[in-house]
Amino acid sequence: MIKSFDFRPYVMLIGAAVIYGSLFSVNKIAAEANWPPVSYAFWTSLFAGLALWLLAVARRAPPEWSWRHLRVYLVIGGLGIGFPTSLLTYVAPHLQAGVLTMVLALSPPFTYLISIGVRIERLYLLGVLGILFGFAGVAILVGPTAALPTADLVGWFLLSLLAPVCFACANVAAAVLRPPAATSVAMSAGILLGSAAIVAPFMLGLGQWSTPGGMGAGDWALLVSIAANCFIVVLFLEIVRVAGPTFFAQFNYLAVLAGIGWGALVFGERLGLGVWLALALMATGIILTALKERWPVGARST
Repeated sequence: MIKSFDFRPYVMLIGAAVIYGSLFSVNKIAAEANWPPVSYAFWTSLFAGLALWLLAVARRAPPEWSWRHLRVYLVIGGLGIGFPTSLLTYVAPHLQAGVLTMVLALSPPFTYLISIGVRIERLYLLGVLGILFGFAGVAILVGPTAALPTADLVGWFLLSLLAPVCFACANVAAAVLRPPAATSVAMSAGILLGSAAIVAPFMLGLGQWSTPGGMGAGDWALLVSIAANCFIVVLFLEIVRVAGPTFFAQFNYLAVLAGIGWGALVFGERLGLGVWLALALMATGIILTALKERWPVGARST
C-alpha cells in the first residue's frame, strides 16, 4: 500500500519562514520608532507567552513548572528569543532588513560547529564544507571588497553575527536539555515566558524600561511581533515533532528569502550582486550541512 503524502510539514515550514522573515522588517520599524531594544524584546516575549499560556490552560494542558522544564524555558527562551531579539532590534537601524536577515543563514553551520564541540555530532566532510561556504558568504559582506553599502556598516554586521551564535546555542541546548513530552503550545508558552524572565533584569539594569502606548508605528510593530512569535515558536516545535530537526533546517534559507522579500516590500530595498552571491554561498552551506549524514563521504571524528 502506498503511503499518502503528508503536506502539513511543508505548509508549516513555509508559513513559519514567511512569518519569521517579516520580523526583520518589523524590528527595523520598532527601532526607528525609538523602542528600546531590550524593552521591546521583553514585551514581545511576555505578551506572546501569556497569550499561549492562556491558550494552553484553555486546552487543559498548561506548561509544567518543574526545574527540568524551567531550565529549558530559561535557556532556550534567553538564547533563542530574548538576547537575539534585543540584539537584532539594536542593530536594525544601521543595516538593510534584507542584509540583516542573512545572518539567519549562519545558524545551521554554527549549530553544527558547536554540536561537534560538545560531542553530540560527528565530524563530516560535507558539514565542514557547509561551515566554510557560510563563512565565505560573510567574507564577501565584510571583506576588503565588502558588498555592504559603506565600510562603517561592517562593524554593525559583525555585531549582528552574535544572533546566529545565540540561535545555535539554543538549538544545542534543546538537544542536550530535552524535557519530557509536552504539547507544543505549552512548551512555547514556557519558552517565551522564560525569555521575558531572562531579559527583564537587563532591561531594568540598562534603564530601558518602556511601556506600550499611543499606538504609533512602534506599538503596531510590537503587536505584529507578539502575534508572529506566537505562531513561530509553536510551528517550530510542531515541525520538529512531526518531521524532525533535519527537515526543519530548511527553514533557515526559506526565512532568509522571505526576509529579503519583506525588506523589498516594506522598505523598497534592492540588494546588490555581491549580497546575492553571499546569500547563495550561505544557502549552499545550509544545504551541505543538512546533507552531511546522507552523503556517502564522511569521516568520523575520533
